[in-house]
Amino acid sequence: MVASLIYVLRSAWSSWQKFGQPNGFDFASFWCASRLTLDGFPLRAYSYEAIAFTARRISSHIQFPGPWFYPPNFLLVVKPLALLPCPISYPIFAISTSIIFILLLRKIAPMRAAWLPILGFTGIWLNAGQGQNAAITGSLALGAFLLLEKRPALAGICIGLLSIKPHLAVLFPLALACAGMWTAFVSAAITASVFTGISIAVFSPAVIPVFLHGLSDASHYIANGDLPWEQTASLFAALRALHVPVAPAYAAQACCALASTCVVAWVWRRSRSFETRVTALVAGTFMVSPYIYNYDTAWLAIPVALLAVRGMKRGWLRWEREILLAIWLYPALGSLSGFLLHIGLGPFAFCALLYLAVKHTIAESANSGISGYTAANHASNRSALPVGALRAELPVACDRT
Repeated sequence: MVASLIYVLRSAWSSWQKFGQPNGFDFASFWCASRLTLDGFPLRAYSYEAIAFTARRISSHIQFPGPWFYPPNFLLVVKPLALLPCPISYPIFAISTSIIFILLLRKIAPMRAAWLPILGFTGIWLNAGQGQNAAITGSLALGAFLLLEKRPALAGICIGLLSIKPHLAVLFPLALACAGMWTAFVSAAITASVFTGISIAVFSPAVIPVFLHGLSDASHYIANGDLPWEQTASLFAALRALHVPVAPAYAAQACCALASTCVVAWVWRRSRSFETRVTALVAGTFMVSPYIYNYDTAWLAIPVALLAVRGMKRGWLRWEREILLAIWLYPALGSLSGFLLHIGLGPFAFCALLYLAVKHTIAESANSGISGYTAANHASNRSALPVGALRAELPVACDRT
């Protein structure tokens, strides 16, 4: 945690001196899109030339930010950001969204000793340093998981709001359908539809073809490496970094997406465990899309916290602790491996999480005693996620820390 804080502060000071902006390279794109929207030209946010020109309003020495590929839903969300100067708006955005995500993580790991591993998780710092939105999407996902048992309609609203980054929400409807959670399913569909409709009404229907053209550009950029493979976590980018041609890389990504989708469906159909289902869904989500970046892996804090708390209470699977430690370290190691070795480790990390989800599901189904499991732990026939049961057991885990 201390090392991450020192690195972020030192990087912020260096960025301020060179570019007149304290970190937040990606946030600069958000701010420029907001500025263009507030000035009455929202469709220009999808033009890289307009983004680059607007960035000069931040500083004449600013490092050009990346292009804007987000749907109109997120353009509506970021609209107020440029009401403040970018050097002020960025730290407010990064700190506030990170705090919300951390506080939600504390809901599933409330013991005092959990503060250090949560604050030391480099995914949170990586996301904040780049000024990205993984703390927002992670908070929506975790909020949905926590609400799914007792307030499924609210959980569906959280899932529907993930339409700000739709490739991170693509497996949620499948998971809900497999678990028979139709209230959350319908709520998510209505929320996403209404949210999208409002965004289109605000920015006019002309935003649709502009956005779709931006998606085409994004696919082209990631295939050619214009969006740096070193910062990505997908199988497609890892293969492209190893000079695998585009077509075979896409074919491998498609096979990976299909296999992980089947695993997620199987786990949500067979398992009744909150932790197991969440682990499978988070891992599967990151294996589906080729457009996954290391800052998105702030989400990995969710399954790591859940499985760690359960492991302390009920015992561990073989190699589970080692895998969770590797996942906890992934955001930093994945970035270093990409930049120094040009090797993408993301697919290995996500496969390892899926492996744990499958092993837990098999253990539950067999009602075996593997790694401390008992029939009482896993003979539950409840179809809803046992969040309440998890929270009831947490004080025992706290006493062991």
